[in-house]
Amino acid sequence: MKLLLIEPPKKFWFVMGEYLPPPFSLLLLAAIVEKETPDIEVKVIDCQAETIDWNGLEERIRIEKPDIVGSGSHATCNVYKIVRTFDIVKQINPEIITITGGSHFTALDEETLHEYPIIDVITRYEAEKSFINLLTHFQVNGLTKKGLEQINGIAFLENNVFKRTPDVPPLNNDELDQLPYPAYYQVPLQKYHFAMMSNKPYIILEGSRGCTHNCTFCSQQVFYRRHWATKSVNRIVDEMEWMFEKFSSRFFWFTDDNFCAGSPKMIDALCKEMMARGMDGNNIEWFAQMRVDSILQVGDAGLSLMNKAGNYWQLVGGESPFNEVLDAYHKGIQGDQTVEAIRLLRKNNILAQLMIILGHEFETVESIQKTMEWATEVVKPDIVISMLLTPYPGTPMYEYLSQKGRIIDQNWTNYDMIHGVCDMEYLSAKELQEQLYLAYRHVYDSWTRRFSGIFAKNKYKRRIYWYYLKAGVIGQLKKLIP
Repeated sequence: MKLLLIEPPKKFWFVMGEYLPPPFSLLLLAAIVEKETPDIEVKVIDCQAETIDWNGLEERIRIEKPDIVGSGSHATCNVYKIVRTFDIVKQINPEIITITGGSHFTALDEETLHEYPIIDVITRYEAEKSFINLLTHFQVNGLTKKGLEQINGIAFLENNVFKRTPDVPPLNNDELDQLPYPAYYQVPLQKYHFAMMSNKPYIILEGSRGCTHNCTFCSQQVFYRRHWATKSVNRIVDEMEWMFEKFSSRFFWFTDDNFCAGSPKMIDALCKEMMARGMDGNNIEWFAQMRVDSILQVGDAGLSLMNKAGNYWQLVGGESPFNEVLDAYHKGIQGDQTVEAIRLLRKNNILAQLMIILGHEFETVESIQKTMEWATEVVKPDIVISMLLTPYPGTPMYEYLSQKGRIIDQNWTNYDMIHGVCDMEYLSAKELQEQLYLAYRHVYDSWTRRFSGIFAKNKYKRRIYWYYLKAGVIGQLKKLIP
């Protein structure tokens, strides 16, 4: 039996510059299949890294002649790419089984299966267990849906009747530790890069999964069911060391939604273990994202140690200066905490990337202007990335805005955080689109900020401002205004 795992042709988020990430989830699944069902032949096709277009993908599928094809995405904006992939598969051979998963398909499993019958099975929530059980089922019973109701954690149609089996529980700490290393040897690793961040090829590293907080706009807290699990310190560093030595990796991207959940004890142990094995700020770089309150919990000493161990860049979700907006988001922080968290990062030579959400239900032109002035004049991060509030399916925000009739665009391609998809109380989707463009102009078209960025002491900040200057990001945002 042959399995193809496909990362389809797609365009990436131009706001963060030109980049190409490895298909981490597919590579992890491939490694699990190799470990658990070694008699199944598994291949990963990454169309970006291999520069394969849609015609080329069709040709590859014909050549490979798979029995099963898997493709999925957490990002709602990529839904139609997955659907198009399966449409090609079924045109080649309707008997090929198609399997998808991720947060969007988990949230809208029934609607998706009825709308796109070319999808045979959806794995709900984390797929590691249900995917292997599916493959085992098809090995034993052939490519049939008969008996699938015995497999937990999936949804499918049988004779056009929707069926959803009991969900599998989230993976725990021990189960994460037992996962194999991702099958990076299946892809051209040297192709993966993030031009704005580093000139070194980069690799993705998963230290933990999930988040126990309940931000109303976040699809990840829903997908992981407000559960947080982590690999052990030794397991994380073992994987990093394997990548460092086997693949000469020097730029690591931690996928964790909240790095180490802000545990000072774990961060101390992790950084010291990295440095004990010869991996530190002299020879590696790593990116992480942390909550504002987690940064404050880690504190000055912890951040200093992280920087010594190679952490040079952190993404911080400040979202808004207004506490009433943060409360409405169930964010669990206050605006003044963001100011202090960014100050601590910059003090410890860690580039501070502040994320802002524009377009809450009662947003006005004036409140957006105040938000951007707060970001640049009060918080003063190294980089500001603004996004439009996007109601992802399955989130409390999606349910609330749907009930209020505020969502006007159901084109999933536009659910990328830079398209206006909601008419709010005072600003329409079109007006919000224009305000996003003006927000970026406020930050990157200011000659004072541009000059200070280009000639900043922090080399990564210099790199960002030079990149924004050359890449024409603001011009691309202007083109999105209807």
